[in-house]
Amino acid sequence: MKYYKIIIAAFIFFSVSACDEDILLETPLDFLSPENSFTKPEDIEATLFSQYRRLLRFNDGNWQNTAYLHVGTDLGMACRNPADSHFGNYPANLLPTTGIVSSYWSQLYDIVFTSNVVLNRIENVVYSSQAEKDAHIAEALFFRGYAYRCLVHLYGGVPLVLEEITSPRRDFVRSTKEETLNQAILDLKFAAENLPSVAEVDAPGRVSNAAALHTLSELYITIKEWDLAIDAATSVIDDPNIALMTTRFGNRAGDEGDPYWDLFQRFNQNRSSGNTEGILVLQSEFDVPGGSAVANNTEGFLYERCYGPLYWFVNDPDGVKIFFGASTQNGGRPVGFIRPTPYFTHTIWEKGGNWDVDVRNNNRNIQRYWVTDNPSSAYFGIKTSDYPQSWFDGLSAQDTLRDFHPYITKVTTKNDHPTAAMSNPSTGLMASNSGKTHADWYLMRVAETYLLRAEAYLGKGQEDKAAADINMLRNRANAIPVDPADVDIDYILDERMRELNWEEQRRMTLSRLDKLYDRTVLGNPFSGNTVQPHNNLFPIPFSEIERNTQEVLEQNPNYN
Repeated sequence: MKYYKIIIAAFIFFSVSACDEDILLETPLDFLSPENSFTKPEDIEATLFSQYRRLLRFNDGNWQNTAYLHVGTDLGMACRNPADSHFGNYPANLLPTTGIVSSYWSQLYDIVFTSNVVLNRIENVVYSSQAEKDAHIAEALFFRGYAYRCLVHLYGGVPLVLEEITSPRRDFVRSTKEETLNQAILDLKFAAENLPSVAEVDAPGRVSNAAALHTLSELYITIKEWDLAIDAATSVIDDPNIALMTTRFGNRAGDEGDPYWDLFQRFNQNRSSGNTEGILVLQSEFDVPGGSAVANNTEGFLYERCYGPLYWFVNDPDGVKIFFGASTQNGGRPVGFIRPTPYFTHTIWEKGGNWDVDVRNNNRNIQRYWVTDNPSSAYFGIKTSDYPQSWFDGLSAQDTLRDFHPYITKVTTKNDHPTAAMSNPSTGLMASNSGKTHADWYLMRVAETYLLRAEAYLGKGQEDKAAADINMLRNRANAIPVDPADVDIDYILDERMRELNWEEQRRMTLSRLDKLYDRTVLGNPFSGNTVQPHNNLFPIPFSEIERNTQEVLEQNPNYN
C-alpha cells in the first residue's frame, strides 16, 4: 500500500508542475542543445576543430570528390573511359544536376554555416582576454573567407550568408563576383591581423596569419590589386619562420633524394621535421582516436589509391606479370582512377631543355619506369624503359594507361608504408585494403606564395621581378632559370604544374584566371575536344535553384 501511495503522490506532483509553463523553458543538462553547447571557450574551440575535418574532406584525394579539382583541365583526366567520364565530355558531365556541382556547394556552405554559428554564439561566451576571443573570431573568419574564396572561383558570385541561419530560408539571391570577393577579403584581413604566426600556433596544421596572407595575395590578384597582392605575399615570404627548403632534411634525408623529394616523405610536412616551407598542412592521423585505420582505403588521404597507376596489373611483352604484386617498393596499391595529362608528364618538361636537369622530373619524383621484380618473367631485373617499343605501342593501342602511366610519387611513400598496411612486410606486399597516402598533405606552402607574387609582378609589368621569384623554385630544382622576356601567365601556369601539380586546386586557379577553356584545349586530349568557354564556371546546382522558391537564384550563362 505504501508503494502505491508514493506513486500517486508523484503523479499529483508532476501533474501540478505541468501546469507551470516555465517547465518548457528549462535548459537541458544531460545532452547537447543550442542552449548549452556554447557556454565556454572550449566549446568554440571544439566547433572550430570540426572545420579542419571539412577542409580535409574537400582535399582528401578521393576520385569522387577532390579529383574534380584536377580532371577536365590541362593537368588531369580519367584513367577509365577518359573521353566520357570525369569531364572528359563536358556537355554530358557538367550539368546543373551533376552530383559534384551540388556536393562542392554543400561542403563549402557547411564551412560558412559553422563559422557563422561560432561568430553568433561567441558573443555569449566569457573569455579570459579579448586577444583569446579575437583569435577564435579570426579562425572562424579565416574558414568563412576561405570558403567564399572557393565558391567564387568555382561558381562566380554566390549568396552571401553572414549570419547564423536558425530556420528554413528559400529567399537567397546571388551577390556579384566583386561583392563575394570583397567579403572574402574582409574576412581574411581580420584573420591575418589576429591569428598567431606559424611559429606560435598551438598544434600542427592549425591556421596562422601566414595562411590568411597567402590567400589574401591570391584574392588581391583576382581583383587586380597588384601592390596589395605583392605586400601580402611578401609578408609571408619575409616571415623569419618561413623559407623554401633547399637542403636535405627530415625522415630519409640520408637516402638518395633531393629537397623537393624530402618535402613529401612521411613525417616531413610539419615544422617538427625542420620543414619551414609548409604554411597550412592538413593532418591525418592513423590508428589514433579520432583518426583512421592504417589499412583502410576509404578514410584519410586517398591520393595513392586514386591517382596512382594500376602498375601491378601490367604484363611484360610475353604476357607474364611484371610485378609479383602491389608492393611498398613500387609505390603501394593504387588502382588507377585519375592520371596526369601528356601535357603535364611530357610537354612542360621538354620546354627549354629541362627534361634531364629539373629534379622535379627525376624518376624518383615522376616515376616513368619500373624494374621487373617477378622472378617468373623473362624480363626479371630489366627496366620497363628498356622493353621493346612494340610493347609501349601495344599499351597505347589498348588504352591501358590506367595501368601504366607516369606516377607522381608525392602521393605515395615508397619503401616506407606502415607495416600494418602490408599483408607481408617481409616482401613488402601491400594489403588488399591499403591505398592511403600515409603523409600529411600541403594545402599551402611558400613555393606557391612565390608564384603568386610572380603573378602580381607580371600584372604590374615587372617581368624581371616575376622571373626572380620563379627562379627561386627553379634554382632549388636545378632547372635552367627563366629569362624575364619569357615570363607570361602561361609560363607561370606551367611552373605551377611543375611545382604543385596534385597539391594545387587546379580548376580554381584556371577559373580564377578565366583560363580553364584555353588551357584545357591546350593540354587535355579528351576534355579539350568538348570544353566550352562557359565551363570556366560551374553551374549553380539545380537543387538549390529549385528549393529557393521565394527568390530567383540565377543560373550561370549557357547552362540549361
